[in-house]
Amino acid sequence: MKLKPELKGALLALLGVVVIVIGIWICIGIRIGIWMPSQYERYNYLTQNMPVAYLLWHGKIKAGDDAEKLITAWRPHSITRYDSWIAMDWYPGGRDTNFISLIGMAVLAKDGKLVAASSYADDGVDQRIFFDTLTPADKTAERAALKAYVNKIQAEREKNSSVNLSR
Repeated sequence: MKLKPELKGALLALLGVVVIVIGIWICIGIRIGIWMPSQYERYNYLTQNMPVAYLLWHGKIKAGDDAEKLITAWRPHSITRYDSWIAMDWYPGGRDTNFISLIGMAVLAKDGKLVAASSYADDGVDQRIFFDTLTPADKTAERAALKAYVNKIQAEREKNSSVNLSR
């Protein structure tokens, strides 16, 4: 069976369009790590609501950058300082005291330099690590420092609540 030249040309054009679309999909997947439409929607949502997300996604914020400059320029919605660590979080739409955001961006600094950055989500869409230069020993030290910080806050609260009860 021989194909008509018109049909052959249409099939060739269709094949060309398919190759181009697949090429664009692969290019986007390799460049920014987005392979599924749901990931692309989340990427758009985060980058439109948090400019810091765009900078992290495109490598403009890197490990070793100055944490204080990042804080000054992009005002995290949550900053926790403990020992030599600074944990920063950004949430779409900003911080709201009426709920806990299950989607956001987290950056960790040690001794004033960025050492880890990631995005997180409760549904698993676009959970990614942008960079993480922490060694296992650093991770252990960070967990210990955070635990000491939390224990200190809990002790202060218990002390304050017992003082209030005695009055």
